[in-house]
Amino acid sequence: MKNISKGKILTPEEVIPIKDQQTISKKFVDLSELHILLMSLDQDTSISPEFYEEERIYLVLKGDLKFNNERLTSQDLILFEKDKLFGIGARKKSIFLEIAIDLKEEEMKNIDKGKKIKLVDYLDYVEGGIANIDLVSKDGFRLVLMAFDAGEGLKPHKAPGDALVLALEGKARLLVGDKEVEIESGDQIVFPANVTHNVTAIKRFKMLLILSVDK
Repeated sequence: MKNISKGKILTPEEVIPIKDQQTISKKFVDLSELHILLMSLDQDTSISPEFYEEERIYLVLKGDLKFNNERLTSQDLILFEKDKLFGIGARKKSIFLEIAIDLKEEEMKNIDKGKKIKLVDYLDYVEGGIANIDLVSKDGFRLVLMAFDAGEGLKPHKAPGDALVLALEGKARLLVGDKEVEIESGDQIVFPANVTHNVTAIKRFKMLLILSVDK
């Protein structure tokens, strides 16, 4: 992943600015089969309706947006199928992720096309445990929602690709290499590839994990 500091807790506004009457984009991943952009739109600006050759996943990090007739606010996610005409309009100053990826039907797990998902309500906590659900699972890319009960955590491990963590609810302590940091709702961090890391919930904690591997 590029254009984002790795191993550092950030808010969306620290990664991309919102400027008057402008649409701004930053590439996080730019591969032949996967593109991840962070985008900002000023209030009352828009992206004209277009057709795309890949599925498009949108995750709103801040603001209030319309995707065709569907209204999305912070922590809402939607997936549009390829060759589907849609446009994007900002009702307020907004920041969102765009993920463009060619998916087969079986790679879209637990996610309906064109239907808004409120991520923080999509997965329940399990007392004394960790719950996770795959939304997209493709060779080289995973989109996973996770819920940690207070005090629960993952053992230190490494991943073959960069992993972007978006905190949705609660608070957690993270190990990144030999450093510990704390993350809470609205924050994001990138675990660098092949660096030891873990997640331990200080209080009940939900997060979205975006893992990409440069094949």
